Amino acid sequence: MAVRKICRPKGCRSSPRCDHPWWFDVMHAGKRWRMRVDEFAFARGATEGITSKQTAERVWEPRFVAEVMAGRDPRERPAKPRDASDTLTVSGLLDRYYASYVEAEGLRSKDTIKGRLKAVKSAIGHLPASALEKTDAVQRFKGAYRVGHAVATLNRALSTLRGAINWARFQEPPLLATSPFHRFGITIRTKDETKRDRRVGAVEEKVLLDAALAIESEEHAWAGASMHDRIIGALETCCRRGEMLRIRNRHVDWERHQIAIPGAHAKDGENRRVPFDPHGRLSAVLKRRAALGPAAFVFGGPDGTFQESFRTAWESLVLRANGHATTRATPHTRVDRATLRAVDLHWHDLRHEGACRLLADGVDIRTIQLMLGHADIKQTQRYLNITDEELRRAMTGVWERRRQLRLSASSSQPGTDDAKASGQ
Repeated sequence: MAVRKICRPKGCRSSPRCDHPWWFDVMHAGKRWRMRVDEFAFARGATEGITSKQTAERVWEPRFVAEVMAGRDPRERPAKPRDASDTLTVSGLLDRYYASYVEAEGLRSKDTIKGRLKAVKSAIGHLPASALEKTDAVQRFKGAYRVGHAVATLNRALSTLRGAINWARFQEPPLLATSPFHRFGITIRTKDETKRDRRVGAVEEKVLLDAALAIESEEHAWAGASMHDRIIGALETCCRRGEMLRIRNRHVDWERHQIAIPGAHAKDGENRRVPFDPHGRLSAVLKRRAALGPAAFVFGGPDGTFQESFRTAWESLVLRANGHATTRATPHTRVDRATLRAVDLHWHDLRHEGACRLLADGVDIRTIQLMLGHADIKQTQRYLNITDEELRRAMTGVWERRRQLRLSASSSQPGTDDAKASGQ
């Protein structure tokens, strides 16, 4: 038995459910090796005691046995890992992480991860990599990155940094010995994030659709009609932008009135099907675009070609809908960011709005989860925001039902009619 309890005093009757620590007990080449799992793990980067036998066997036992078989004494604390030239910096470590893991594994969000790593390198990239073992360097990054960024953005950057540190700890040989992300060190406070509750009402939706038709001109590269269809598609399908732009006509099933979303285009990598109303406004868009051929992209360019981004057209549309000028200093460049922040409308808000409308129409949250393609229903719950008017209507219905129940109960009580007759 490689992992077992060695209880002191002997004769502990509650073992292995007692509070005594777990021990390694290994025989190799005629020599017996005994050592507390906690002592071995703490010397190699663990941040809390090992209380689970499963953790001891799956995580730490292979490393303990490997050191014994390699002829090393596991009771000796390993030397702090360093680069071969002893000059590895934070920037160098993060570059290794990106090349050896993010790119090698083909992660779909590699561009986003690259941007977060760039922010870390700009703040503490010149420090030695060993600085990441302590909280001071990470706190320094937090202080620099917090300025001008939302709490949620900071938390995503910290999560990426934590992943890079954990990757470095488990390399052979390890590049880092421990992590500052633990209960008594750096914590990622997701509860501090502000939940976005931007809604797009019927009036604002009409203004956006009218503005889309208003920018159907040469000045805006004839993008207005396409943006009009994309707004309808976002509200009706609740798809992510990348998923929606990759929908081809051959993905539309007119017999079952469904749109297939291939897993290769989805964030979670899972295939799903999104139903649509055969008599609704989305159906009209799908029928019109079907004339371009099965390989054409439904929400692509006017001729059905794939269009990866429509950021410029969306910014012009938002500005026009809110009465702002769309003229740019240089063609196809970005507009004044302060003006867009004042409007505070993102394309992703249309996906949120579509989900909220389904909830208001009485659709079950599990069905909404399948529509959105969320792996966790908690993420779906974060999407669903209730307006004051929807809350008032819901409570009005509750109050009316309670009133009816009270009237029904009072009329069914025995002696009520006799009492009324005697009163007359």
